[in-house]
Amino acid sequence: MTVLTEIAARSRDAGAGADPAALATAGRHVLDTMACVLSGTTHPLAARWLPLLPAGPPDGPAAVGTSMPRGFTTAVEIEATLAHLDEFDPLHGPSAVAPGAVVVPAALLVGADLHASGEQVARAVVAGYEAVVEAALRFGGPALYAAGWWPTALFGALGSAAATASLLGLDAPATGTALALAASTLGGLLSSDHLGDAHYLLCGRAAAHGTWSARAAHAGLTASTSLLDGPATAALGRPPAPPSPAGEPHIGATALKTWPCARPLHTALAALEDLAADGVRPAPGDTVEIALPSAALHFVTDRPEPADPTEAAASAAVAVAGAVAGRARDPLWYREAGSGGFTLPDITVRLRADPGLDALFPARWGAEVTVRSDGVAARRRRLVAPGDPDLPLTDEELIAKATALIALPGAAPVIPRLLRLADEPDLAPVRAALRGVPPVPAGVPPVPAGVPPVHDRPPPPG
Repeated sequence: MTVLTEIAARSRDAGAGADPAALATAGRHVLDTMACVLSGTTHPLAARWLPLLPAGPPDGPAAVGTSMPRGFTTAVEIEATLAHLDEFDPLHGPSAVAPGAVVVPAALLVGADLHASGEQVARAVVAGYEAVVEAALRFGGPALYAAGWWPTALFGALGSAAATASLLGLDAPATGTALALAASTLGGLLSSDHLGDAHYLLCGRAAAHGTWSARAAHAGLTASTSLLDGPATAALGRPPAPPSPAGEPHIGATALKTWPCARPLHTALAALEDLAADGVRPAPGDTVEIALPSAALHFVTDRPEPADPTEAAASAAVAVAGAVAGRARDPLWYREAGSGGFTLPDITVRLRADPGLDALFPARWGAEVTVRSDGVAARRRRLVAPGDPDLPLTDEELIAKATALIALPGAAPVIPRLLRLADEPDLAPVRAALRGVPPVPAGVPPVPAGVPPVHDRPPPPG
C-alpha cells in the first residue's frame, strides 16, 4: 500500500467504526467550527475578500452567514476560510493542523445537498479529521514550520476530500483516488515575517480543492496514489513516518479553543490566569517573559503594534494586554488591536525558547510565564490549556462559547441540534436553520447516498 491508500483506509475505518462517543465528539466540533464561521463573517478581512469571489447559479448554495448564491466549491472555500479567521477553531496539537476549518464546512455542505443524516455527516467529519491529522503526523506536524510549511494548508485538502468521499459513498479505491487528486496540489507556505491575509486564504482553498477532488474521483478522474511516497518526500525533505498506532480516532485528541489567538499563547494565557488567581497581575512598567517551545516561535511574535488583526492574533503583547483588560477571550479584542483601535499598556512582553518545553512538544504545547515587577519575579508553568483533550470544555462551556459567537436571531434552537448532530434524520433543515432561512419544504425526497451534489457538476462532454 502507498501512504495515501493507507491514509484513505484509515479514514474510512475511522468513519465507519465511530462509536457513540466519537459521534458525539464530532457534533461538538461541528458546533464549535460553525460558530467560528458565523463569527468570521464580521472579521475585517471578510468585507475585503468576499466581493472578489464569483457568484454562482441562482440555485447555488450560499455560505453560512452570507446571502449570495455561490458555486458549491466556492461556498466551501468561504466557510472554511471564515472558520479560521479568528484563530478560534479546533486544533490538533501533535499534528499542528486545524481540522475543523477544512473538514466541517465541506461535510455540512455536501451532507445538506445529499439530504444525508446527521449520523452520516458526523461519520464523515470523523473520517476527514482522521485523514488530515494522520497525513500531517506522518510528515512531522509542527516540524514542518521550520521548513516554511503550514501543515493545515499542506494537508487540508485530504481532510475535506475524505469527508466528501465518505458522504458520496466512495469505495476504498475511489477514496484513495480522491485523496490522490487532493494531494496533487499540496502546498502552503508559512511566512517568516508578516502573515497577512494570504495565510487564511490557504485554508479555504485547500478545503475547496479537497471537496472537488472527491467529486472528481466519483466522476472517474484519476491520479497517482504514490504522491506522498516519492514526490512529497522529496519536496518536504523528509520521508513519511510509520502510521500512528491504532486506537481512538484522531478527532478525540483535537482541542476546542478557549482563546481566539495563536495556539502557543493559550498555555501562556492559562498561566497568567493562574498568576492572577494568586494576586499577580501585570501592570504598566512590568515585564512579562513567555517561554515557549522553539517550533512555536515560528508563528507568534511579541510585537506591541500589530499591523492588522492577523498579526494581533499572533502577538503575545496583545494577548497579555487582553488578559490584563479581561478581554483575552473576545475576538473583537484582537481585531481592534490590529486595526489601531487602542494603544496597549506599557508592559514589556518578551518571547524566548525553552529547551525543557521542546522536549515535551508537540504532545504538550506548554508555556512558562514570568512576571517581573520592581525586581520581584512570579512564575507559572502550564502544559495544558482549557479546551485541550486533557482538560476539555464541558458542553455548557462549549454552548456558551458558541452562543457568544453566533450573532443569528433565534440561534438558540440550532445550537443543541448541531451539538447532537448524530440524532438528526436530515442535515438539510439543520443547515438551513444555521443559515437563518426556512428549511427544505417537507416532502422533498432525499437524494440517495452516493449521488454527487447537483451544484457545480462537471459539464457533459462537448
